[in-house]
Amino acid sequence: MSAEPLAVVTFDFWETLVRDSPDNIARARTRRLESLRTVLARAGCVHAWPALEQAHETCGVEMTARFWSENREPSIGHQVRLFFDCLESGLCDRLDAEIFAQAVEAYGAPAFEYPPDLMPGARDALRALAARGLRLGIVSNTGRTPGVVLRRILDRYDLLRYFDTVAISYSDEVGYRKPDARIFTRTLEAFGVTPERALHVGDNPQADVAGARGCGMRTAHYAIAGRAPSPVADLVIGDLTVLPERLAPFLA
Repeated sequence: MSAEPLAVVTFDFWETLVRDSPDNIARARTRRLESLRTVLARAGCVHAWPALEQAHETCGVEMTARFWSENREPSIGHQVRLFFDCLESGLCDRLDAEIFAQAVEAYGAPAFEYPPDLMPGARDALRALAARGLRLGIVSNTGRTPGVVLRRILDRYDLLRYFDTVAISYSDEVGYRKPDARIFTRTLEAFGVTPERALHVGDNPQADVAGARGCGMRTAHYAIAGRAPSPVADLVIGDLTVLPERLAPFLA
């Protein structure tokens, strides 16, 4: 364990601060496609529902092969262009800037309409850590929901105020996905701290634990629902409410 006292705690977003259900994810996907179909119809581009569904799936395959498999993250605008290419070659060239902006909003916003649930204990843990003078940040992959929407979700739950806004690193804004060290180091640079003075909390042993350790941070594995604990994490917790107490030895 590092002798440096802890100054910063960063959190994963999905499955750490919030949790989504398969049904809710499906509702958000349907809303995304409905909204995109409406936007395209305004521009005179009408597409059948099966074509939209196929384009959505093909877009996901393309993003995995071209970006996610290399721990890179395209911006939401780039994702929308890729989706349109999967739907109809050359479609973007037929859309003006206003319609494209509406499409970007339609693509990314469904998670705000169908928000994930707040993890039990998340609010209490953040409040307690902030009260102890720790600076809090976020390091999270985004997928199809951009960081700008995830901030709105945090604000809806009145949690955004606990975080240092310059040190919220979402992959669609940084361009890299966990476990790539660059998304972590970008956050540390924003805080102006060395890795030894920071700890990352997340549910994924590879993306969160191995990723943060790869740049020298300490780690807390949030191993919920009976998941196997990471053998290399500095801490393993199954309940966020115990996090402030478990971090006490790191503050001395």
